[in-house]
Amino acid sequence: MQINAELVKKAIANSSQVIITSHRNLDLDALGSSLGLYYLCKSMGKDTCLLIDDKTHEDGVEKSLKEIINQKLNIKIKNWNYIESNVDDQTLLIIVDTQLPYLVQNEKSLTVKNKIVIDHHIESVNKIVPVIYEYIGYEQSSSVEIIIDLLDNLDIYIHPYVASVMLAGIFVDTNGFIRKTNYKTHESAAYLYKCNANLNEVQYLLKEDIKKYNDMQKVISEAKIINNHFIIATGHESHIYDNEDLAKISDAMLLLKDIEASFTIGYIGDDKIGISARSFSKVDVQKIMKKLNGGGHLTDAATQLSGETLESSFQKLKKIIEKIEGDF
Repeated sequence: MQINAELVKKAIANSSQVIITSHRNLDLDALGSSLGLYYLCKSMGKDTCLLIDDKTHEDGVEKSLKEIINQKLNIKIKNWNYIESNVDDQTLLIIVDTQLPYLVQNEKSLTVKNKIVIDHHIESVNKIVPVIYEYIGYEQSSSVEIIIDLLDNLDIYIHPYVASVMLAGIFVDTNGFIRKTNYKTHESAAYLYKCNANLNEVQYLLKEDIKKYNDMQKVISEAKIINNHFIIATGHESHIYDNEDLAKISDAMLLLKDIEASFTIGYIGDDKIGISARSFSKVDVQKIMKKLNGGGHLTDAATQLSGETLESSFQKLKKIIEKIEGDF
Protein backbone atom coordinates (compact mmCIF):
# COMPACT_ATOMS: atom_id res chain seq x y z
CA MET A 1 0.00 0.00 0.00
CA GLN A 2 1.28 3.46 -0.93
CA ILE A 3 0.51 6.78 0.69
CA ASN A 4 -2.63 8.47 -0.63
CA ALA A 5 -0.89 11.38 -2.34
CA GLU A 6 -4.11 12.94 -3.61
CA LEU A 7 -5.68 13.01 -0.15
CA VAL A 8 -2.56 14.59 1.39
CA LYS A 9 -2.35 17.23 -1.36
CA LYS A 10 -6.07 18.00 -1.00
CA ALA A 11 -5.63 18.54 2.76
CA ILE A 12 -2.70 20.86 2.07
CA ALA A 13 -4.66 22.76 -0.58
CA ASN A 14 -7.63 23.27 1.78
CA SER A 15 -5.51 24.54 4.67
CA SER A 16 -4.80 28.15 5.66
CA GLN A 17 -1.22 27.24 6.56
CA VAL A 18 0.88 24.12 7.16
CA ILE A 19 3.03 23.30 10.17
CA ILE A 20 5.44 20.38 9.75
CA THR A 21 6.92 18.71 12.80
CA SER A 22 8.58 15.47 13.87
CA HIS A 23 9.96 13.74 16.94
CA ARG A 24 12.21 15.25 19.57
CA ASN A 25 15.96 14.69 19.13
CA LEU A 26 15.73 15.07 15.37
CA ASP A 27 17.70 12.69 13.20
CA LEU A 28 18.49 13.08 9.51
CA ASP A 29 15.47 11.01 8.39
CA ALA A 30 13.11 13.21 10.43
CA LEU A 31 14.73 16.41 9.16
CA GLY A 32 15.03 15.20 5.56
CA SER A 33 11.39 14.08 5.35
CA SER A 34 10.24 17.35 6.95
CA LEU A 35 12.21 19.33 4.37
CA GLY A 36 10.74 17.29 1.51
CA LEU A 37 7.23 18.03 2.79
CA TYR A 38 8.15 21.71 3.12
CA TYR A 39 9.01 21.94 -0.58
CA LEU A 40 5.77 20.15 -1.50
CA CYS A 41 3.67 22.61 0.54
CA LYS A 42 5.53 25.66 -0.77
CA SER A 43 5.07 24.44 -4.35
CA MET A 44 1.32 24.55 -3.66
CA GLY A 45 1.58 28.18 -2.53
CA LYS A 46 1.01 27.47 1.16
CA ASP A 47 2.43 29.42 4.08
CA THR A 48 4.56 26.70 5.66
CA CYS A 49 7.02 26.33 8.51
CA LEU A 50 8.96 23.63 10.31
CA LEU A 51 8.22 23.35 14.03
CA ILE A 52 11.47 22.56 15.85
CA ASP A 53 11.72 23.06 19.61
CA ASP A 54 14.93 21.05 20.17
CA LYS A 55 17.62 23.21 21.76
CA THR A 56 20.50 20.90 20.81
CA HIS A 57 20.93 18.55 17.85
CA GLU A 58 22.98 15.54 16.86
CA ASP A 59 25.96 16.40 14.63
CA GLY A 60 24.41 15.70 11.21
CA VAL A 61 21.26 17.68 11.97
CA GLU A 62 23.28 20.56 13.43
CA LYS A 63 25.44 20.75 10.28
CA SER A 64 22.34 20.62 8.06
CA LEU A 65 20.51 23.43 9.86
CA LYS A 66 23.60 25.66 9.79
CA GLU A 67 24.13 25.04 6.08
CA ILE A 68 20.46 25.80 5.32
CA ILE A 69 21.07 29.21 6.89
CA ASN A 70 24.46 29.66 5.18
CA GLN A 71 22.97 28.92 1.76
CA LYS A 72 20.03 31.26 2.44
CA LEU A 73 17.44 28.65 1.45
CA ASN A 74 14.66 30.70 3.05
CA ILE A 75 13.16 27.76 4.95
CA LYS A 76 11.06 28.97 7.88
CA ILE A 77 11.88 27.20 11.14
CA LYS A 78 9.94 28.30 14.23
CA ASN A 79 9.26 27.11 17.78
CA TRP A 80 5.77 26.50 19.15
CA ASN A 81 5.71 29.68 21.24
CA TYR A 82 6.10 31.70 18.03
CA ILE A 83 3.60 29.63 16.01
CA GLU A 84 0.80 29.12 18.56
CA SER A 85 -0.85 32.54 18.29
CA ASN A 86 -1.25 32.19 14.49
CA VAL A 87 -3.04 28.81 14.53
CA ASP A 88 -6.63 28.80 13.26
CA ASP A 89 -9.28 26.15 12.48
CA GLN A 90 -7.90 25.65 8.95
CA THR A 91 -4.29 25.13 10.05
CA LEU A 92 -2.86 21.75 9.03
CA LEU A 93 -0.28 20.01 11.22
CA ILE A 94 1.72 17.25 9.51
CA ILE A 95 3.66 14.99 11.88
CA VAL A 96 6.35 12.92 10.19
CA ASP A 97 8.62 10.09 11.41
CA THR A 98 6.66 9.46 14.60
CA GLN A 99 3.10 8.53 15.59
CA LEU A 100 3.58 8.80 19.36
CA PRO A 101 2.23 11.93 21.08
CA TYR A 102 4.88 12.01 23.81
CA LEU A 103 7.68 12.07 21.22
CA VAL A 104 6.61 15.06 19.12
CA GLN A 105 8.65 18.25 19.25
CA ASN A 106 5.97 19.95 21.35
CA GLU A 107 2.89 18.08 22.60
CA LYS A 108 0.94 21.37 22.71
CA SER A 109 1.03 21.38 18.91
CA LEU A 110 -1.34 18.38 18.95
CA THR A 111 -4.14 20.79 19.88
CA VAL A 112 -4.20 21.77 16.19
CA LYS A 113 -7.54 20.51 14.88
CA ASN A 114 -6.42 19.11 11.50
CA LYS A 115 -3.58 16.59 11.71
CA ILE A 116 -1.89 14.16 9.33
CA VAL A 117 0.55 11.52 10.57
CA ILE A 118 3.16 10.00 8.23
CA ASP A 119 5.50 7.40 9.74
CA HIS A 120 7.46 4.26 8.90
CA HIS A 121 7.57 2.63 12.34
CA ILE A 122 5.40 -0.29 13.46
CA GLU A 123 1.89 0.92 14.35
CA SER A 124 1.42 1.68 18.04
CA VAL A 125 -1.74 1.45 20.15
CA ASN A 126 -0.72 4.75 21.76
CA LYS A 127 -0.60 6.69 18.50
CA ILE A 128 -1.75 10.26 17.88
CA VAL A 129 -5.54 10.65 17.57
CA PRO A 130 -7.72 12.06 16.16
CA VAL A 131 -6.24 12.66 12.70
CA ILE A 132 -7.78 13.38 9.32
CA TYR A 133 -5.36 10.90 7.72
CA GLU A 134 -2.51 8.64 8.78
CA TYR A 135 -0.09 6.55 6.79
CA ILE A 136 2.11 4.03 8.59
CA GLY A 137 4.45 2.59 5.96
CA TYR A 138 6.30 0.16 8.21
CA GLU A 139 7.68 -1.78 5.23
CA GLN A 140 9.43 1.30 3.86
CA SER A 141 13.02 2.11 4.69
CA SER A 142 12.51 5.59 6.05
CA SER A 143 10.15 8.52 6.24
CA VAL A 144 12.15 10.14 3.44
CA GLU A 145 11.20 7.25 1.14
CA ILE A 146 7.51 7.83 1.93
CA ILE A 147 7.76 11.56 1.22
CA ILE A 148 9.43 10.84 -2.11
CA ASP A 149 6.29 8.84 -3.02
CA LEU A 150 4.41 12.13 -2.56
CA LEU A 151 6.91 14.09 -4.64
CA ASP A 152 7.34 11.56 -7.44
CA ASN A 153 5.88 12.55 -10.81
CA LEU A 154 5.45 16.13 -9.62
CA ASP A 155 7.52 18.88 -11.16
CA ILE A 156 8.73 20.27 -7.84
CA TYR A 157 12.08 21.95 -7.41
CA ILE A 158 14.10 20.63 -4.46
CA HIS A 159 17.32 22.42 -3.65
CA PRO A 160 20.36 20.13 -4.15
CA TYR A 161 21.44 20.58 -0.53
CA VAL A 162 18.00 19.56 0.75
CA ALA A 163 18.13 16.53 -1.58
CA SER A 164 21.49 15.67 0.02
CA VAL A 165 20.01 15.88 3.53
CA MET A 166 17.14 13.62 2.44
CA LEU A 167 19.59 11.10 0.95
CA ALA A 168 21.56 11.15 4.21
CA GLY A 169 18.31 10.29 6.01
CA ILE A 170 17.94 7.15 3.89
CA PHE A 171 21.59 6.25 4.48
CA VAL A 172 21.14 6.48 8.26
CA ASP A 173 17.92 4.49 8.45
CA THR A 174 19.19 1.70 6.18
CA ASN A 175 22.73 1.59 7.62
CA GLY A 176 24.13 2.43 4.20
CA PHE A 177 21.50 0.50 2.19
CA ILE A 178 22.14 -2.72 4.14
CA ARG A 179 18.87 -3.01 6.12
CA LYS A 180 15.23 -2.43 5.11
CA THR A 181 16.25 -1.92 1.49
CA ASN A 182 14.51 -2.95 -1.72
CA TYR A 183 14.16 -1.60 -5.23
CA LYS A 184 11.87 1.20 -4.01
CA THR A 185 14.60 2.41 -1.66
CA HIS A 186 17.06 2.63 -4.54
CA GLU A 187 14.46 4.35 -6.72
CA SER A 188 14.04 6.94 -3.96
CA ALA A 189 17.78 7.50 -3.89
CA ALA A 190 17.79 7.81 -7.69
CA TYR A 191 15.06 10.48 -7.44
CA LEU A 192 17.28 12.47 -5.07
CA TYR A 193 20.29 12.11 -7.37
CA LYS A 194 18.11 13.55 -10.14
CA CYS A 195 17.56 16.51 -7.80
CA ASN A 196 21.38 16.83 -7.71
CA ALA A 197 21.94 15.32 -4.27
CA ASN A 198 25.68 15.37 -3.61
CA LEU A 199 27.26 12.23 -2.14
CA ASN A 200 30.16 14.27 -0.77
CA GLU A 201 27.67 16.34 1.23
CA VAL A 202 26.07 13.14 2.50
CA GLN A 203 29.43 11.79 3.65
CA TYR A 204 30.16 15.08 5.39
CA LEU A 205 26.86 14.89 7.29
CA LEU A 206 27.64 11.32 8.37
CA LYS A 207 31.15 12.05 9.67
CA GLU A 208 31.80 10.79 13.19
CA ASP A 209 33.20 12.80 16.09
CA ILE A 210 36.50 11.10 16.98
CA LYS A 211 35.77 11.04 20.72
CA LYS A 212 32.34 9.50 20.14
CA TYR A 213 33.88 7.03 17.68
CA ASN A 214 36.52 5.92 20.20
CA ASP A 215 33.89 5.60 22.94
CA MET A 216 31.73 3.53 20.59
CA GLN A 217 34.63 1.19 19.80
CA LYS A 218 35.33 0.72 23.52
CA VAL A 219 31.68 -0.20 24.18
CA ILE A 220 31.76 -2.68 21.28
CA SER A 221 35.01 -4.23 22.53
CA GLU A 222 33.30 -5.05 25.85
CA ALA A 223 30.13 -6.50 24.29
CA LYS A 224 28.93 -9.98 25.21
CA ILE A 225 28.00 -12.65 22.66
CA ILE A 226 24.95 -14.76 23.58
CA ASN A 227 24.15 -18.10 21.93
CA ASN A 228 26.81 -17.45 19.24
CA HIS A 229 24.57 -15.20 17.10
CA PHE A 230 23.41 -12.41 19.42
CA ILE A 231 25.52 -9.61 20.83
CA ILE A 232 24.74 -7.16 23.65
CA ALA A 233 26.79 -4.03 24.30
CA THR A 234 26.38 -2.06 27.52
CA GLY A 235 27.25 1.62 27.75
CA HIS A 236 29.21 3.13 30.58
CA GLU A 237 27.53 3.94 33.90
CA SER A 238 28.57 7.60 33.92
CA HIS A 239 27.56 8.38 30.33
CA ILE A 240 24.21 9.65 29.03
CA TYR A 241 23.70 8.54 25.41
CA ASP A 242 21.53 9.85 22.60
CA ASN A 243 19.21 7.26 21.07
CA GLU A 244 21.19 7.80 17.87
CA ASP A 245 24.42 6.80 19.67
CA LEU A 246 22.92 3.49 20.80
CA ALA A 247 21.57 2.82 17.30
CA LYS A 248 24.97 3.44 15.70
CA ILE A 249 26.63 0.94 18.03
CA SER A 250 24.00 -1.71 17.22
CA ASP A 251 24.36 -1.00 13.49
CA ALA A 252 28.14 -1.46 13.71
CA MET A 253 27.91 -4.74 15.65
CA LEU A 254 25.41 -6.19 13.20
CA LEU A 255 28.23 -6.34 10.62
CA LEU A 256 30.33 -8.68 12.78
CA LYS A 257 30.76 -12.26 11.59
CA ASP A 258 28.03 -14.74 12.66
CA ILE A 259 25.96 -12.04 14.37
CA GLU A 260 22.25 -12.08 13.48
CA ALA A 261 20.98 -9.54 16.02
CA SER A 262 22.65 -6.78 18.03
CA PHE A 263 21.53 -4.82 21.09
CA THR A 264 22.96 -1.76 22.84
CA ILE A 265 21.93 -0.73 26.35
CA GLY A 266 22.69 2.69 27.81
CA TYR A 267 21.40 5.49 29.98
CA ILE A 268 19.46 8.08 27.95
CA GLY A 269 18.43 10.06 31.04
CA ASP A 270 19.05 10.17 34.78
CA ASP A 271 16.68 7.28 35.47
CA LYS A 272 15.93 6.04 31.98
CA ILE A 273 17.62 3.29 30.02
CA GLY A 274 17.36 2.86 26.27
CA ILE A 275 17.88 -0.34 24.30
CA SER A 276 18.49 -0.22 20.55
CA ALA A 277 18.03 -3.47 18.60
CA ARG A 278 19.08 -4.35 15.06
CA SER A 279 18.94 -7.56 13.05
CA PHE A 280 18.90 -9.19 9.69
CA SER A 281 15.60 -10.83 8.75
CA LYS A 282 16.22 -14.14 10.56
CA VAL A 283 15.53 -12.51 13.94
CA ASP A 284 12.47 -10.38 14.71
CA VAL A 285 13.85 -7.81 17.14
CA GLN A 286 10.47 -6.07 17.30
CA LYS A 287 9.09 -9.12 19.14
CA ILE A 288 12.05 -9.06 21.53
CA MET A 289 11.63 -5.38 22.31
CA LYS A 290 7.87 -5.84 22.71
CA LYS A 291 8.60 -8.16 25.65
CA LEU A 292 10.28 -5.12 27.22
CA ASN A 293 7.36 -2.80 26.36
CA GLY A 294 9.05 -1.47 23.24
CA GLY A 295 8.44 -1.79 19.53
CA GLY A 296 9.68 -1.03 16.05
CA HIS A 297 10.36 -3.12 12.95
CA LEU A 298 11.35 -6.71 12.25
CA THR A 299 14.95 -5.53 11.83
CA ASP A 300 14.97 -2.24 13.77
CA ALA A 301 13.42 -1.79 17.22
CA ALA A 302 13.94 -0.16 20.59
CA THR A 303 12.58 0.29 24.08
CA GLN A 304 13.00 2.51 27.13
CA LEU A 305 13.08 1.26 30.72
CA SER A 306 12.65 3.16 33.96
CA GLY A 307 13.73 2.06 37.42
CA GLU A 308 16.35 -0.33 36.06
CA THR A 309 20.15 -0.48 36.14
CA LEU A 310 22.38 -1.33 33.20
CA GLU A 311 23.04 -4.74 34.73
CA SER A 312 19.38 -5.55 35.44
CA SER A 313 18.46 -4.45 31.89
CA PHE A 314 21.22 -6.68 30.49
CA GLN A 315 19.98 -9.67 32.50
CA LYS A 316 16.36 -9.14 31.39
CA LEU A 317 17.38 -8.95 27.73
CA LYS A 318 19.77 -11.91 28.05
CA LYS A 319 17.01 -14.07 29.54
CA ILE A 320 14.71 -13.31 26.58
CA ILE A 321 17.44 -14.03 24.03
CA GLU A 322 18.42 -17.33 25.64
CA LYS A 323 14.88 -18.63 25.03
CA ILE A 324 15.02 -17.92 21.30
CA GLU A 325 15.24 -20.95 19.05
CA GLY A 326 16.09 -20.80 15.38
CA ASP A 327 18.23 -22.06 12.55
CA PHE A 328 21.11 -19.61 12.35
